[in-house]
Parts: sequence; C-alpha cells; structure tokens
Amino acid sequence: MKKEKPAASVVTHHILNTTIIFPFFGLLAGYLILKFLGNSLDVTTLRILKDLVSVGFVFLGVKYSLSYINKKYSVANPEKSSKISIIIFGVLATCMWILSILNGFNIIGIVYNTVFFGIVFAIFFAMTKKYFSSLQAPQIPEA
Repeated sequence: MKKEKPAASVVTHHILNTTIIFPFFGLLAGYLILKFLGNSLDVTTLRILKDLVSVGFVFLGVKYSLSYINKKYSVANPEKSSKISIIIFGVLATCMWILSILNGFNIIGIVYNTVFFGIVFAIFFAMTKKYFSSLQAPQIPEA
C-alpha cells in the first residue's frame, strides 16, 4: 500500500534524485569518458560528449524519481508538488548556469551553457509537469 506523502516530502525526494544523486553518477561517467577517451578526441568533442552523458543522467534521474514516487507514494497535493519542484529545479539550474558563465565569460560559452541548461530544464519541466498533471486528472469511477 502506498503511503500518502505531503508536497514537501515528495519535492525533497524528487529534487534530491534529480539534482544530486543521478548527476553524481553522470559526473562519474563523464570522468570515465575523459579518462579513457581524453587523448583520442579533441576538447570540443569531449565536452559535447560529456554534456550529452550529463543530459542523459538528468533524464534517467527524473524518470527514476517519478517512477519511485509513483510506486511508493500517494501524493497528497500533486499540483503543489509540481509547482514547487519546478521552481526549485529552475532556481538551481539558473544558479548553475550563472556559475558556469562566470567560470569562462565568452559569447560561445554563454550560448552553449544556455542551450545546455535550457535542455536540462526542459526535460525536468516536461516530465515533472506531465507526471503530476496525470495525478490531478479526474478518475472515472469503475462500473
């Protein structure tokens, strides 16, 4: 039987999985790519490959988190959970975007990082919104 969880608990679980746990494994995979392919590929290709792996792990993190929530929890307020999750993730992504721009301030870096964090946010937003919206849909009673 699923435990009913308040929005704060659901949001905490969702944000931890998608911003800390799975990105850590993405960083580890990126490190392994740099370690084993670092000498054979140019810097631009390595960065793109590393960022594709990072985006993939964000996708896996969101997917895992939402499937775990679906399996274990009954969400008390799905609309509130959705809004808070998206806002917190947006703030964290914006902070990371600003830090990445300040690290190397040039127009190509700004555009590249804007596209990267835009894709990451779009993945999180679309999947989170779709999942929590499906919980809000009116249930048709069985006959």
